[in-house]
Amino acid sequence: MENFKDLNLLWILVCAFLVFMMQLGFALIETGVVRSKNTINVAMKNLIDTVFSIIFFWLFGFGIMFGLDKFGLFGTTNFLIDGKDFNINGFFFFQAMFAATAITIVSGAVAERIKFNGYIIISIIVSSIIYPIFGHWAWNDNGWLNNLGFIDFAGSTVVHSIGAWIGLAGAIVLGPRLGKFRKGKTTYFAPSNHNFIVFGVFILFFAWFGFNAGSLLSFETIVTSILLNTLLAGVFGGFSAWIITLFSKDKVGVEIFSFGIIAGLVGITAGCYELNAIQSAFIGFISSFIMHFSDIFLTKKLKIDDPLSVVSIHGFVGAWGTIAVGIFADLPENFTRFHFIYVQTLGVIIAFCFAFTFGLLIFFFLYKINLLRVKKRHEVLGLNRSEHNAKLPWVDTIQSIIQIMKTGNIDKKIYEERDTEIGIVSKFFNYLLNILREKNAELRNSNKNLSVKAYHDNLTKILNRNGLLKKLMEKNNKYTLAIIDIDKFKLINDNYGHDVGDYVLKDLAALISSKIRSTDIFARWGGEEFVLILDTADLLQAQNIADNIRKEVEIFKFKTVNKVTISIGISEFKNKNDTFEDIFKKADQALYQAKSTGRNKVYVY
Repeated sequence: MENFKDLNLLWILVCAFLVFMMQLGFALIETGVVRSKNTINVAMKNLIDTVFSIIFFWLFGFGIMFGLDKFGLFGTTNFLIDGKDFNINGFFFFQAMFAATAITIVSGAVAERIKFNGYIIISIIVSSIIYPIFGHWAWNDNGWLNNLGFIDFAGSTVVHSIGAWIGLAGAIVLGPRLGKFRKGKTTYFAPSNHNFIVFGVFILFFAWFGFNAGSLLSFETIVTSILLNTLLAGVFGGFSAWIITLFSKDKVGVEIFSFGIIAGLVGITAGCYELNAIQSAFIGFISSFIMHFSDIFLTKKLKIDDPLSVVSIHGFVGAWGTIAVGIFADLPENFTRFHFIYVQTLGVIIAFCFAFTFGLLIFFFLYKINLLRVKKRHEVLGLNRSEHNAKLPWVDTIQSIIQIMKTGNIDKKIYEERDTEIGIVSKFFNYLLNILREKNAELRNSNKNLSVKAYHDNLTKILNRNGLLKKLMEKNNKYTLAIIDIDKFKLINDNYGHDVGDYVLKDLAALISSKIRSTDIFARWGGEEFVLILDTADLLQAQNIADNIRKEVEIFKFKTVNKVTISIGISEFKNKNDTFEDIFKKADQALYQAKSTGRNKVYVY
């Protein structure tokens, strides 16, 4: 470990402070991109991975990455540093911020459906084993990739792609969020807060100056070149993202423009020391196109759900930035251009194979021990509540309103939180619900009255023709139909008047209604004619019931007229093709026979 001059050590520490700010930037972006029901969860993941990654990087990772080399594969010293060597302290402080950044990248790819404790295990393994081992190969003076001539100055591959490839493994094993891919279509989940995305990009952009310039580990004039290259790549990434929106959208999308800037910064991270300003601007410009089209490929073609486009921004663009060093940078001694590109490409491929394979193993292990994906109902409810028992009043209120809208159950009320803005909104919503309940009750009563009028006879209060036909729609063909007609009803009207005739109709309807079973249907068909639907397919039983009704009418004393008789015609379904109209006609013919043979009789067709 080299001894830093005071100024260089100060520079490293200041840059470390900036890199630490990347945690805040990533937290803001991730919180802004995910849905409101998961914002607390992703913020907590960014906070917790900072804690665990630094703890385990201190315990194991730093020693594996920068300790005394063994076989060019891993370090064997500097575990659990005691803080007595001030130079090591400063270097560890700077590198610990990088380790925290690497695991934070994984967080975005697995957002909105991973269990919190499962994610902690991933954070521990990545920061203590996966990231340090590859970091040793590429950044340790005796690492085997370093000895091959592989150059990744500030970590386009070591930090960004390693995190992205692990995130890709997680996204594949976890599967997409519920409802993301439906019937061959991709559902767009709107971000919870676009402002947070923009604010997060500003913080990341600012912190990236420390990320790249601090990697020089000394304060020299060439730092200005690193800062300029970083700046140009970032803004040209945003510029090319804007161009993409011109051809793909009507308006400049917040996400693609913001992600384009980050892509430009990722792309230049590997070569910010080796490249010039024009080359840096070009790399940043191309980075957004690589991000955009790789994201379309992953989402549309492979159906991989990566909520924050982590794999595209940090994985593919990180690979592009690393290979671009081999394409554009000055050749190392004894290197041809082809060999330089080969070494850079080899490093990119090794990073993918190593990180992706280990990532699959970790995520499959978590799946086996049931520590990977949250339950469906928890995912629907949101990880804020299911993983942290944390609530956002606005989100809860909106979800309650949506639930009422979906179910149509307006008898419920939503919770009114006192002395808050959302409480006032809830109070007014409940007030509107109360008005709606009252209006709904009035409407039900009105509909009930309309139904009574539409399907019941005004005079006799029994079913009318429409009511009968409506009731018959609920029955099968296992019934017998009887048509009842008052004998010589015209004489009653002529001799006593229509008022008396009406009394006869009402009394007859009441009498027959009291004599039939609850499963039978009785209705006034029109005039003095009634229809009785007997709930039996037994014609003899139907005839006996009808005859008993005839006898009851015959002995009943009606007002004024005293005695009234009825004739009844009965029919049944003769075959399965018969309709109501068919048996009605047959019953009508039977009624005619009953009347023509002397009245006060029951005749069966």
